[in-house]
Amino acid sequence: MNTLGHGFGALQALHLATVLDNQDPDNRGRVKVRLAIGDMELWAAVLTNSAGPDYGVSLLPKIDEKVVLAFISPEVAVVMGALWSGGDSHPQEAREVDDVYCIRTPSGSQLKFDDSEDSKIDIKTSSGYHLEITEAEGGKVLIEKGSESIEFSNAEIKINASSKVSIEAAQVKVSAGMVEVEAGMSKFSGVVKCDTLISNAVVSSSYTPGAGNIW
Repeated sequence: MNTLGHGFGALQALHLATVLDNQDPDNRGRVKVRLAIGDMELWAAVLTNSAGPDYGVSLLPKIDEKVVLAFISPEVAVVMGALWSGGDSHPQEAREVDDVYCIRTPSGSQLKFDDSEDSKIDIKTSSGYHLEITEAEGGKVLIEKGSESIEFSNAEIKINASSKVSIEAAQVKVSAGMVEVEAGMSKFSGVVKCDTLISNAVVSSSYTPGAGNIW
């Protein structure tokens, strides 16, 4: 209800407000705000890019955020957007030409689009997971957490793990001109079958030579 003590004409201007609550009791995506003048408190809808039954864009302002409020009528208010003010810091450093678009959550998770010459998309979580997609130097996709990483570049795939890499499948097929394995020991269970075996030495508890072996 309008408690400003003014007519609707006074409400037709934009107003600054502070978010008091974002848990709408009617589950309509509204936030409760207090106007900077008059101490008026009300529930206001939040303007968004899409809003439909069980779909849409939901980025509700947090409690204590400063928002801009507009009135459709004395009883209906809409949050037009939020703004940084006072000691609140912008999540992105200012640059002369800002080609970076960023969404960052209070916990530190971040989605960043870089539209500069080396176009890049960067996703980070608060726990340290990182996904980077860049078009520089032929393109690269990097997924990492600490020292573990998977990197897809123009003509190469790299997998780094500090402990173990596991592959499980009903069948694994590898096609390559050459497969090189560097290990202190390679262990196979079951039967190992090959067309040609070239070895400097064979150590086995039992060995059955086939045709062509020299005793």
